[in-house]
Amino acid sequence: MNEENISIQSNQKFTSGNLGLFVRLPLTKHNMAMASLLCRMQMNESELFLDPGLQQVELQQRYSFQFEAVVQLFGKEMVISYLANFVEPQEILDPDYNYRQIAETFAGLATRPLITPSSVQLAQRQLKEEYQELMAEPSNAALSAFLNNWYADQPDYAASFIGSIEDITKATSQEVRRFADAIKTQASCVFGHVYDARQVKRLLQKKLQEEGWPGLALDFGSRDLLISAPDLRIEKTDEQGKQQAQLFLGYAYKGQPSLQDLATGTVLRQYLTGDQSSRLFSKVREENGAAYTVESNWYADNALFLVNAGLDPDKLDLARQIIGKEMQMVADGRIDPGLLKQSRQALANRHLLNQDHASWLLAKDLRYKLHADYEDFDMMAAVSRVTSGRLADFAQKLYLNESYVLK
Repeated sequence: MNEENISIQSNQKFTSGNLGLFVRLPLTKHNMAMASLLCRMQMNESELFLDPGLQQVELQQRYSFQFEAVVQLFGKEMVISYLANFVEPQEILDPDYNYRQIAETFAGLATRPLITPSSVQLAQRQLKEEYQELMAEPSNAALSAFLNNWYADQPDYAASFIGSIEDITKATSQEVRRFADAIKTQASCVFGHVYDARQVKRLLQKKLQEEGWPGLALDFGSRDLLISAPDLRIEKTDEQGKQQAQLFLGYAYKGQPSLQDLATGTVLRQYLTGDQSSRLFSKVREENGAAYTVESNWYADNALFLVNAGLDPDKLDLARQIIGKEMQMVADGRIDPGLLKQSRQALANRHLLNQDHASWLLAKDLRYKLHADYEDFDMMAAVSRVTSGRLADFAQKLYLNESYVLK
């Protein structure tokens, strides 16, 4: 076991603690499907609690112990995240509630899934219903179609939401067992924020050694997460008689984004759609009434800056023109200095507030451990260095690669 892969920090300002076991493996539609199925099963039941209706009841009785198993995507890799949140023992006058019980409960839930034909079938039914509900939402259906276009030549990277629903519904208990055994050998790490860090680290090390998790001895970080953007330059429209149209404009980033680009793209996102004073919110929605919603996201690990809007179908051309014009204005250096300053400050304020949330700290631990080059990176310092010139240089490296409409 690599001790660097178990990092428990002392945090005495919170009345609750948290723990996370993270497992990294290659992103494929099959891996994501099997991970989604396994995670749902572990949320339902485990070898600690053999009844799907009992697990949540028992955890609630343990002073609202919360357990979650989710899948997250980071470029070419995916991470299975086992997360626990709990009331710190010193807050409870109960001698039977202690760190030993917490460590054993967390390790048991994360490493000892109950895999039977009935548990697989229950999770399959739940995920199938969820998938149908997700795809009934036009914005989700449009995002899925957009990614299928973007990664037409690399379909594994188009995995979104829960992976291949076909693989989920066809999986057997034997296949799930093989997958659950296999992930123990994949690169893993543990993070946590608790009052008594030394005691919790010792307890978790012992428990995970007993359970057998060889992946904790492997290097967790990766320097090969980036999925370079394909050169598409395509326009596609799916007409399905929707009352509201979904517009997705995908801008590809030329080359490999640097750490400064990570921050600059985040500032651009805030500048364009961060709040009601942002450029696209005011121009597309407020001034022209061309959209109900407009938002943007910077997926640095995918070299993708994505702008999307929900709007009346007859406003599509207008919205597309406004978005294109605003992106070109940034690239030309015609940037509102007051709004840029406001955008940087908004990000700094949000960062400050997030530091009071233990879950955000755990997510930050994961990002920095996974991205091997993040070690000495100060995101807020990089944000503060984003000038009009830097923002323009960044936008000049973007080009419209896919325009997708669902209407």
